[in-house]
Amino acid sequence: MKKKLLLILLLPLIVIPATCLVIILFSDRKTSDSETIETTINYFYEKIPGSKNHSPDATWWGYNQSKIARHNDTVFMYVIHNDDNPATESDFTIYKKEGDNSWVKGAKFPSSRPGNILVDSQGVLHAFVFEPIDILENDSLGILKHYWFPNASTGDITNYKEETVIHDKGQTEMVNIRTGAAIGKDDTMAIGFGLTEGNTYNGHSEHLYYKRPNESKWKHLIAGEELGHDFYYPFVLVSDIGFHLLAVQDDYVPSGDNVYQIIEYFEYNENAWTHESLADLRNHPLSSERLALLEQSELFEDAGGTFHVIYKERLNPKKEWEVSELKHLTKSTDEWETKSLKFDIGGGNETIDWVRLVEIDNQLYYIATSNIDLYLGKVGNDNLTRMNMPNALAGPYLYVADTQGQTNANEKYVDILLLSGDMKAYPDATNYYVRIPKEEFSKIK
Repeated sequence: MKKKLLLILLLPLIVIPATCLVIILFSDRKTSDSETIETTINYFYEKIPGSKNHSPDATWWGYNQSKIARHNDTVFMYVIHNDDNPATESDFTIYKKEGDNSWVKGAKFPSSRPGNILVDSQGVLHAFVFEPIDILENDSLGILKHYWFPNASTGDITNYKEETVIHDKGQTEMVNIRTGAAIGKDDTMAIGFGLTEGNTYNGHSEHLYYKRPNESKWKHLIAGEELGHDFYYPFVLVSDIGFHLLAVQDDYVPSGDNVYQIIEYFEYNENAWTHESLADLRNHPLSSERLALLEQSELFEDAGGTFHVIYKERLNPKKEWEVSELKHLTKSTDEWETKSLKFDIGGGNETIDWVRLVEIDNQLYYIATSNIDLYLGKVGNDNLTRMNMPNALAGPYLYVADTQGQTNANEKYVDILLLSGDMKAYPDATNYYVRIPKEEFSKIK
């Protein structure tokens, strides 16, 4: 193979010290039939601030959440700053990056978990933050706050307004810490989560709250009750036909079952909810002895109105946490079609872990991560282009600014967060921001 050639331009940072790199990369990947593919990709990456502690309140946590969004030349993200003394007492802090400037810190809010940020069509930044009532007593019992920055489009991430979306007096859980959020083409904002039994609803239930920015009250829909299991970490989607949730079985299950063995899809269409299990591995031979056989990775609608789901299976009998297979489901009518993704990244101990979708000029692309690298690929084939991130990248959780977070389809870049989920890397875990010009995706074979 030819050696990779890197051209590195170091950029000075003023506000937040970090390593900034503009890279021209000749990336080689060997396919299963020994063919060599060479792709030149121009992109930018830099280290970004991160959480001090790995515990469940760190920024990486909450893989279903919206954590990065762009409006014109400004990118927004947030960081959970945690000392974990007392446990999970943290600050949800807003950051912005304008053009090639350094990241700038803005307002901060009390929280015990990561949350969601969205940008509406007017450039207003919205943050949805879980605030515990008494963090020392129970960091999972609290209220859901909505903060918005009316002048974020001009760079103001200090001045904000606020409201409480869901109240809780501390007696029963009325909102879950694992909220997901999305925003539609008409600026309808939606927040989804699951609740366990023992509250005012019937059994285990799934919920969605929604409104437009100019409306005063949030509307509440019950996506399902008497579900038999807790369904948490929902990916949320607002489409022309309604609302969509993609959740995984978690926490409570009937006696004898393990968690993460069912993926449930909820759809609100023509004023009615339906739901179905897209994957159910409770009868698999490994189900009685292993946690986390399944995990969902993407819920997406393309420009043609086709819905996409990507989930992963962990069924290697010798390696409990290795992803053994990825499934890509599509639905344009009433039935789902399923394709197994057979990505070849050279064997060894590296396997693809997370996969997200982006659409550029009516072409879908995969953005994927292994435990040490970032990859790009074109939907329709199994070739992946390795982006060769630094060796410090450890167990990244993947977040992409996309149209579900109302990053306009006409933006010039794809923005990515790679947040370290490797416990061993803390307290000095390295997190990265990646920016790829959309025109570069046309080079992917």
